[in-house]
Amino acid sequence: MEDSEVCLIPKEDFFSLMYNNMNVMKTFVKMLSDNIVEKENQLVNLAYSSVRKRVAEALVLLQSRYDNEKVKNFSISISREDLANIVGTATESLIRTLSDFKEEKLLEVKGSNITIINLEKLKKLKA
Repeated sequence: MEDSEVCLIPKEDFFSLMYNNMNVMKTFVKMLSDNIVEKENQLVNLAYSSVRKRVAEALVLLQSRYDNEKVKNFSISISREDLANIVGTATESLIRTLSDFKEEKLLEVKGSNITIINLEKLKKLKA
């Protein structure tokens, strides 16, 4: 979904940096613990939130993460399978929910392109 750059750090260099620089170690441990909290929240969401709420939450998350242009209506091209994986549901359930959102005029769907047309209402669904 976005450009990335991958760098490899030899294991010995990494451990040397961790053991010899307390600030780097603290930052790394904080990153790991934040990731654990985020994953825990995702699991709780999967267990207790409806598909409808999770789809709304995923769309709002994608909008907040990738809307660089701050245009009126955010658009993203994403496969139904990828979005279903983000939401943690079957592709068929996601498609039904997107159709419901389309009927409610929350978004427009054309092929793999999803355009959010009522972000405020979508945010209320995730609350």
